[in-house]
Amino acid sequence: MNNAHTSLPDGAQGPHSPPPAPLTPPQSDLRGLPFMPLDTCRLLDSDLFALSTGDGFKCAVALWCKAWQQVPAGSLPHNDRVLAHLSGAGGRWPALRAVALHGWVVCSDGRLYHPVIAEKANQAWKARLAQRARAARRWGREPEAICHGNADAHARERESERETPSRRSGQENTGGLTQGLALRGKTRGRAGRAAGRAPHPLEEQAERLGLRAMGQKEEG
Repeated sequence: MNNAHTSLPDGAQGPHSPPPAPLTPPQSDLRGLPFMPLDTCRLLDSDLFALSTGDGFKCAVALWCKAWQQVPAGSLPHNDRVLAHLSGAGGRWPALRAVALHGWVVCSDGRLYHPVIAEKANQAWKARLAQRARAARRWGREPEAICHGNADAHARERESERETPSRRSGQENTGGLTQGLALRGKTRGRAGRAAGRAPHPLEEQAERLGLRAMGQKEEG
């Protein structure tokens, strides 16, 4: 990641300069999306890659990955004990903190944001909202019902996925019912003709449908 914008949580931001606004929307939620884009050119040209040790770089990358699954997406809690746990540094956190937090800034909501991680998170969040809007149109739902990044939205998405095979099964059952009615109509039509009465138009139609279905089945 490119870390040209370098500011440490307790360092570069002066006491009199107001913190910036959060870099991602407060409702942005990328949980369940394990893929995080990595700009390899920016990473290999960054100060972090040039100056960090193996342990410091490992902690930095771990925090990027953890931030991707936080809410808001691309942010971290501004708490050293939590950061020590999330980074995997444990008791070595004080020595690795400066390198691990290279590029992060404290925003007005009290959380840490990395400009590059936030940039990628915003792109992914817009794509997720667009996918939810398409799903809403497909299932005839209101887009407002699934535009929020919360557990309810995830539950509705999972419910939509479960509905797909159910609807397919329902269509198969309907097809079987249609075929059964056609065969029943065929039987009744034959019985009517055997009794000497003119078949009902619906019976004739059912018979034709049944014969067509049986012909398609034999061809298949």
